[in-house]
Amino acid sequence: MTAATQGMVRGSASVGSRAARLTHTAAASSFEVARLGVRWMARHGRFVFWVVLAAALVAFPLGQPGKGRLLVLLGLVPGLVSALWEWGWPVGYERFCAGPSRRWGWRHRARRIWPKLARECGLSVQRKVRRRSWSLAPKRDSWLLVSTTSTASEWVHPRLMDALTKGDTLTLRVKARIGQTLEDLEKAAPAFAAAFSAVSYRVKAWTPSVLDVDLVMREALAHPAEAVIPSPVGHDLTVDTVTLGRRQDGTAWALQVRGRHTLVVGCSGSGKGSMLWGVCGGLAPAVRADLVRLWGVDLKRGVEVMMGRPLFTTVAITPTDAIATLRRLLTVVEERGRSMAGVSRLHVPRPGDPLHVLVIDELAALTAYAESDTKREASRLLSEVLTQGRALGVVVLACVQDPRKEVVGMRGLFTQTIALRLRSPEETRMVLGDGTAALAPAHRLSPAAPGSAWVVEEDGTLDRVRADYWPDQLVRHTAATYPALVVEEAVSVADAAAPEVPVDDDVPPSEDVPSARVQDFPAGRKPRSPRKPRTRQPRTTGSESVESGDFGPEAA
Repeated sequence: MTAATQGMVRGSASVGSRAARLTHTAAASSFEVARLGVRWMARHGRFVFWVVLAAALVAFPLGQPGKGRLLVLLGLVPGLVSALWEWGWPVGYERFCAGPSRRWGWRHRARRIWPKLARECGLSVQRKVRRRSWSLAPKRDSWLLVSTTSTASEWVHPRLMDALTKGDTLTLRVKARIGQTLEDLEKAAPAFAAAFSAVSYRVKAWTPSVLDVDLVMREALAHPAEAVIPSPVGHDLTVDTVTLGRRQDGTAWALQVRGRHTLVVGCSGSGKGSMLWGVCGGLAPAVRADLVRLWGVDLKRGVEVMMGRPLFTTVAITPTDAIATLRRLLTVVEERGRSMAGVSRLHVPRPGDPLHVLVIDELAALTAYAESDTKREASRLLSEVLTQGRALGVVVLACVQDPRKEVVGMRGLFTQTIALRLRSPEETRMVLGDGTAALAPAHRLSPAAPGSAWVVEEDGTLDRVRADYWPDQLVRHTAATYPALVVEEAVSVADAAAPEVPVDDDVPPSEDVPSARVQDFPAGRKPRSPRKPRTRQPRTTGSESVESGDFGPEAA
């Protein structure tokens, strides 16, 4: 083959490849335009109808009869069907048309822009790669296979294993490249959320090299939801979990109650009442069945807890009554400890032997702002309940505004925490743990969305939730519907510490009968007998005997 023939072959091949590329590009562009049009029509059916209708009104007078008008009518039919579907059955339109189209668009965009996104977020590196190519070279009357080695630079990205969608959440499953850790991927999660215009995000580690980044694409917690009265007693009762509200992906949020001590921290007006009444109201049917007993401590003069007083076995509104309530619960812990030793390691509630839930509205008023003796005794008793009562069926739900150790010294004894709106990133770290200020910014929650909070899930991930709102009328109605079967009055500290001494009216009082004050001793200890007055003994000096009390001149 001559050189001219080789040039003609190469030229024709290049022209053919260029034409093929142009054809492929035109086909891809047409498909992309059609895809975007169908997707836009599915998401905006009502608007499409009016646009097509306006086009039809313009085209009918100007267009030629026949195929032109037929095409306009064919374009008007999908818009009309879409608009009628969206107007008549919006739930079905969202479920079968707009929702799938929107989620498909999220997945397609994630796969399409992933190399650029990883490079812009600083997750990719540029490396030099040696490549070998093979070609035919002419040699006399034959061809020779020749290899050529070249050096080129290419970008190495972390691998996007999958792009998943569920509801309003887009999940990017990313595998780290060589030399990269999960911490590097976690740092890029805010950039992912900004690139996709996500409302919020959270991360979850699957393996030491695979990370899930959940991007919430639509806000599901913007509007508050009002709680509903729980189901009647005839239905299945549970005391393990209570449904309090919604998660950021729109699913229900349930809080573990049995076997957990819960600390709710938030500024004033952040929605602590929604958390408190969400737990108490959710347990109301079990309270009526005596599977749960609620013990309330509200040192704000009982303003919060007294709204649902029939639900509670005891309500303490003074520090003295609060200490007596803590002592009563500690007695329950001691009794159950003796009965459960060697039998069971976790208490199972049943009628007559219920789960005891201590609800404290403002913990700081008891452990930080009370008198020194009351504060010291309350901290000691509450610490004992927190360390011993969880497995024995005595759990604590406490609400506080200030999470500092100076205010809540036993903060580390609570097994789960809920961070409502806080004041600073430092408080977020105090409540949720180190490294959570960036992943769960509770200090950035809006004051216009009370009840919104960040929680730590069972697998260690962080999630944003919002509790349902409990109005006063619903609280009173729930308490009147499910009143507690057992009601006890708070016993004062003096009565709890000093048992009454039986007095027999037939026996006259004498010095041998000890007074009530002498009986004020713990059991097993005997009071000391009163000391007898000392009598001075005479001393002898030589042959003379001199009374020790005589100091007159005669004695001298």
